[in-house]
Amino acid sequence: VLDSRLPRLAAGLLVGSALGAAGAALQSVSRNMLASPDTLAVNAGAYLAVVAVAAFGITLPALPAGGTAFLGGLLAAGVVLGLSRAGAGPIRLVLAGSALTLALSGLSGMLLLLRSQQTTGLFAWGNGSLAQIGMQSIDRLAPVALVAFAGLMLMGRRLDILALGDDGAAVVGVSPRLTRSVVVVLAVLLAAVAVTVAGPIGFVGLCAPAVVRLLGTWVPVLVRHHAFIPASALAGVLVVLGADVLLRAVFGAQAGAEVPTGIVTTCFGALVLVFLAYRSRDLGTDGGSTAFARMRSHRAFVVTLVVTVVGLLGAVVAATLLGDATLLLGDVVNWLAGRSGQFTTYVLDTRVPRVAAALLAGAA
Repeated sequence: VLDSRLPRLAAGLLVGSALGAAGAALQSVSRNMLASPDTLAVNAGAYLAVVAVAAFGITLPALPAGGTAFLGGLLAAGVVLGLSRAGAGPIRLVLAGSALTLALSGLSGMLLLLRSQQTTGLFAWGNGSLAQIGMQSIDRLAPVALVAFAGLMLMGRRLDILALGDDGAAVVGVSPRLTRSVVVVLAVLLAAVAVTVAGPIGFVGLCAPAVVRLLGTWVPVLVRHHAFIPASALAGVLVVLGADVLLRAVFGAQAGAEVPTGIVTTCFGALVLVFLAYRSRDLGTDGGSTAFARMRSHRAFVVTLVVTVVGLLGAVVAATLLGDATLLLGDVVNWLAGRSGQFTTYVLDTRVPRVAAALLAGAA
């Protein structure tokens, strides 16, 4: 019993603290309560990197796998922050992060399907599972997480100063760009450790700092980053272990071990995300008004309509003609007239319903 429970407990401690601290750091540098390893696509990028390596039959030890996850997460975070223009508001950040997360998750799913033999076992891990075989991964990655956490603690005073504004930070000799870069790298490193150990456990990095910020109303010391970061790490541990205990209490020990913990944390995190979005004052009214004002232009509307129609026709033609067997438009004409050969008929009989279903699903 201890051989199965202790590694799971250790994984919960490591993953929860890493994601909680990473979420607190990302929210501080972006000045955005909706920033987290999930909304910045860090988890999705790290997961895709690990899956891509495994899909080509490469088995990596814990540290190289963590390095691969770190590179994938760092690249994804950079793209999201660039698209959302850090500090521009929570709505833009969530939209950019959600879009990239969907794209990266789609690529990961495609690799899992196309390389099912090479990626055996990664599907459950991809939903966030604390199940461990021994303590090897935890022993190797825990020191990395401790170093990254210590780095964030050393940056605590700089983060306090940065919270006053970029101009105020520059006056006292703190470089906003350097501070943000270092903190983002450390936060992504923590998230990569968590993903390597347990997969992408959802929304822990969002929930834990949010809970601590609410407590900060009654405990003012939690506003300072020397207390905010470790408190968020502790809250992350409580969220992860609480979800694991809840899973086993409701569904039993066997089902609790088989069902990924990330499913419970994702459900809880979704509620927190809705709550935070509801409280947010940034409703994006200015951006929406500008967008609608531009669309009032008749010329812009015509150009948009033409581009959309051409793109749709091109996608339909490509989906119908391209594949394992490449066809011509004449083959489609003959098929419609009932004069096509047996092979062409078989190909189009399978492709056309698929394309029609895709069109209807997209329109819906």
